[in-house]
Amino acid sequence: MKDILAWYGFKHYPFDKEIKTADVVDTPVFSESLARFEYMKRRGGIMLLTGDPGVGKTTATRRFADSLNENLFNVIYTPLSTLNRTDILRHINALLGLQNRFAKSANYQQIQKEFLDSKEHRGRTVVLIIDEAHLLKPGTLEEIRLLTNFKMDSYDPFLLILSGQSDLKRMMNFAVMEPLNQRIRMRYHMTGLSEQDTSNYIMSRLKWAGCSVPIFKEDALAAIREYSYGFPRLIGNICEEALTYAMFCDRKTVDADMILKIKMTDDMSTN
Repeated sequence: MKDILAWYGFKHYPFDKEIKTADVVDTPVFSESLARFEYMKRRGGIMLLTGDPGVGKTTATRRFADSLNENLFNVIYTPLSTLNRTDILRHINALLGLQNRFAKSANYQQIQKEFLDSKEHRGRTVVLIIDEAHLLKPGTLEEIRLLTNFKMDSYDPFLLILSGQSDLKRMMNFAVMEPLNQRIRMRYHMTGLSEQDTSNYIMSRLKWAGCSVPIFKEDALAAIREYSYGFPRLIGNICEEALTYAMFCDRKTVDADMILKIKMTDDMSTN
């Protein structure tokens, strides 16, 4: 049975999502997000990271988390963002390895104490990453905001990253979100790649995989940018489908007609 590794002479699957964060292509959008993370690493407080699905938010967050010194930072990650305001405190409490308390106030106090003790007595800053944060309810977001109030709102002993889809950015404009919105120190909205950056992204992934010859023609690269909106996840999906399609056509190059055909097939299968 044909396999794209052997057919194209790849050493790795070029668009495998299990790629190590160190090997991720540093596109301008990706690099800009990392620069914001680095600033927050020094300052602490709340960062809002938003963008459409597949734009690279979680990958950027993973790269940042992987770069942190474990002796200086304690990374806590959760995508579980559908909890109510009581359960979110219990969940964070458990992620910190603390004993759950029956009373919400006891969990709240215990979490705040852990943030302070970790920073001031153990020299490790807690980095709390909440993914899929666009699913958080206003009440739950308010509970999270209260966790950031230290020393009469004059101190940031930990770093909170709220990462979510574009809806999260719009939510911050609601009047009920104003108390949280005012406390956000850094916000960054990740966008799709430009046509040139999309081409560079594809070429870089192919080079990483061990490709030594051009595979995607110029018109194919332009078509991929159009259909993917420049979102890395969609770019990877389209490219892998195109590579597979070309392989079964006994071709080793991909043109725009192939991209159109697989796109039409995908559209028909979803209708």
